[in-house]
Amino acid sequence: MILFNDQKVLIEQYPDGTQRIHLDVEGAGDSDIKWLYENDAELASLIYITKHFRNKNQGKLTLWLYYVPNARMDRTHNADEVFTLKYFAETINWLAFDKVKILDPHSNVTPALLDRCSAVDLKKIICGIMEEIEKKAGEEVVLYFPDAGAYKKYTEMFPERRSCYGSKHRDWDTGKILGLTVEKCGLDLNGKTVLMIDDIVAYGGTMHYGAVELKKLGAKEVYAYCSHAEMSVLDEEKGTLLKSLKDGTVQKLYTTGSIFRGQSPYIEVIPV
Repeated sequence: MILFNDQKVLIEQYPDGTQRIHLDVEGAGDSDIKWLYENDAELASLIYITKHFRNKNQGKLTLWLYYVPNARMDRTHNADEVFTLKYFAETINWLAFDKVKILDPHSNVTPALLDRCSAVDLKKIICGIMEEIEKKAGEEVVLYFPDAGAYKKYTEMFPERRSCYGSKHRDWDTGKILGLTVEKCGLDLNGKTVLMIDDIVAYGGTMHYGAVELKKLGAKEVYAYCSHAEMSVLDEEKGTLLKSLKDGTVQKLYTTGSIFRGQSPYIEVIPV
């Protein structure tokens, strides 16, 4: 979905599959494009809309790209792997936006590749969630992160908060998570309310295993937040986090509207 100055752009198709777009930009002045990613075809739409704006208007243009497509492909290991994030970023840079705003990138490679890029205030979003949970729980929330990398990333944002992280056990042949160990960092988790934090969730296996172990260690209630929840989180068969939400192991999943378009009584969507 693409919005121009907060209005959804209607993108139709001719019978041959090419796009038909109507967008009045004359006199718009400084403007915003918000790309709430749904599929790769929208990149072509973004190119057409941006070029149309440049042709009709001299104003500045900001791209709000909350979820950056290809963010997981932030490095290559083999010669036959295509460095999709690099080439995606080159395409965005070619469009020469005056500003590019992103939310919780998967790694620091993403903002390094994008020109004139800065991050949306993630701390404000998470603090709002913590306040809501703490009001209900009547106590300070303990933070949990799925691995050491996330622990380092987010504890720099919340240095005053008590926190711990998980150490995953994988089948390296299949990549499947078999379980994990909670590195307690000196904390006694018995009776505590815990908020798990991650950037991207697909089926939620990491969150599921983390919640199970936190409960074994005595956590009273476990909540989850991810900045970008893929629609696969609702998969009835593969969605392990969904199962944890249904059986009460996890109380609620909070996420933003960056890529999540679904509805669920177990998921609270924070508008972006």
